[in-house]
Amino acid sequence: MDLRPLRESAPFRRVFIARTISIFGIGMLMVGVPIQMYALTESSFLVGLVAAVEGGAAIVGMIVGGGLADRYDRRLLILFARTVSGITFVGLAVNAMLDSPSVIAIFVLAFINGLIGSISVAALLAVIPALIPKDQLVGAGALNVLGARAGAVVSPALGGMVIAAASVAWNYWIAAIGTAITIALLYGLPPLLPPKHDGEQHDGEQRDSDKSSAAAGEQAREETVGDLLLRSRVVGGVMASGIIAMLGGGVLVLVPALVDQQFGGDSRAAGMLYAAMAVGAVVATVTSGWLTRSARPGMVLLVAGALAFLVQAAVGAVAAIAVAFVFLVLAGALSSVQEVLRFSLLQIHTPTSMLGRVNGLFSAQQAGGLAVGAVIAGAFGSIFSAADAVIYYSLSGFVLSLILLAFAGGLRRVSGETTPIVVDGEPHSGSDSGAELAER
Repeated sequence: MDLRPLRESAPFRRVFIARTISIFGIGMLMVGVPIQMYALTESSFLVGLVAAVEGGAAIVGMIVGGGLADRYDRRLLILFARTVSGITFVGLAVNAMLDSPSVIAIFVLAFINGLIGSISVAALLAVIPALIPKDQLVGAGALNVLGARAGAVVSPALGGMVIAAASVAWNYWIAAIGTAITIALLYGLPPLLPPKHDGEQHDGEQRDSDKSSAAAGEQAREETVGDLLLRSRVVGGVMASGIIAMLGGGVLVLVPALVDQQFGGDSRAAGMLYAAMAVGAVVATVTSGWLTRSARPGMVLLVAGALAFLVQAAVGAVAAIAVAFVFLVLAGALSSVQEVLRFSLLQIHTPTSMLGRVNGLFSAQQAGGLAVGAVIAGAFGSIFSAADAVIYYSLSGFVLSLILLAFAGGLRRVSGETTPIVVDGEPHSGSDSGAELAER
């Protein structure tokens, strides 16, 4: 695994540690709110509703946060969002300590945390290219994926242990303390102004003397994300691959029925299959150093996407739980490879003045993937047997991946060695240090 971003960039270390702690806080909230809601109401409908409210608000927050990150100081935006998130944790803790906790307060605080807390997600990703050299972005992507996967596995279990040993209020208090630590870490970052603001402060005279550069800069500032997706075959291809991965991300919804029909209803088998993709993702990220040296990262991304669906389809065709487990581990590893490469290619090929909005869409794709894929997988499961549903659902994703592989020529041919980072619409070599990139 490429650990240079952690070793060589103190600002990146701050961002990575803060983001990892934030993921743990979100995970504890995800287990604390449903447990508390059910304890207060004994209503599964309200448990699902509060989860939907928070999840929907989070997706909106990521997209809105991306736009804000391209207009304002990203450091201040991150600090504001994390502070509001910490306040909601405190509010949930205080509410939980009341004799009669308010259900309405839980809904309101979960909504605010989802909306405002998620604003920092896109901003945190958008600042990373300014903190490390271009050749370390794949390593940074792998570290981000590893932190996210580990947090998603460990933090719900940790939250459950805290609730069992103490109370749900302590679960929220611990999350609040963790958020305070992230604020302290991120406070040490330098100002991270969007490129257009930085250019207005430092490069005004040069733009006045060079009319063509000024016109190009004005055109770049007016470009929308939609324009970028149509203009850049690489960025558009990466986003298309994310949509396909999102549509196919719900296979785990079919696991209970598959275990019941194929593996004798053994709950241990269900646990193995649920854990398999996470195991594969962790293995792929800790062995991801070879991705940094990939000559054709776009081709690797597209092939990994197709193979992930093909391997996933094989799960429905096997009768041995151990073989199904191995196939899902491989599918999780291939999905993780895609996620790392999507992150790095987007950071490299997106103009820095648009990194917030593009990372907001990237984050929203990830957040919405399970929900969208779950609906589609559930539809397949209502038509076919569990095994056939896994096969047909996965093969549908495989066909879509092959179509993208055939038509995404720009992404297929992109080189990992010569690809420039784009700064204000202008490419440069990517050899600058983090400080020099921040100065740009």
